[in-house]
Parts: sequence; C-alpha cells; structure tokens
Amino acid sequence: MELEYKIVQSTTPHFAKTGNLKAVLDEEAQSGWQLVEKFDNYKIRLQRDITHRTGDGTRHVDAYRTQVGLSNWVTYSAAAALTIAVVLAILRGVGAI
Repeated sequence: MELEYKIVQSTTPHFAKTGNLKAVLDEEAQSGWQLVEKFDNYKIRLQRDITHRTGDGTRHVDAYRTQVGLSNWVTYSAAAALTIAVVLAILRGVGAI
C-alpha cells in the first residue's frame, strides 16, 4: 500500500466548528482521503492510498484541493479595507487630513 498526503487549510478558523470539519472530511472521503491529524483550527493533514487516484476525474470535489472556507482574496481584502479605514480614522482624529 502506497500512501499520499495533503494538508487542507483555511485562512479563518474553519475547523473550530465540528460541523465544518465533518463536512470537509465527508467531501474528502469521496476521494478516499482520511484524517491523519488536526493541527489546529486552520489546518488538517489527510492521507489516502494512491489507488484512489483512478476516479479523480469524475468526482465533484477536487481531490487535490488544499484550501477551504473563505478564499485568501476575500480575507486579505477585508483586512486591508479595515486597516485603511482605521488609519484614515486615526489621521482624521489628529487633524492630519
């Protein structure tokens, strides 16, 4: 038996909720992936036997996805917008604008 591994991560604490973790593991199980380790609420490690590769082209979920939850673009854009808003509020407060 030859195994392959992958890490699935999220930019938010997606795996803190048991329901989210279960949903991701159920989707990954369709491709033969099994939980090996939950690092924290942001990352999990999965493994599967390489014989499961044969059906990857017909599945609804990308067997090699490594990101779940909100995309990095959404998370970082929201953080940037909030940072700009705070800086502008501070500058207005000290009369620099």
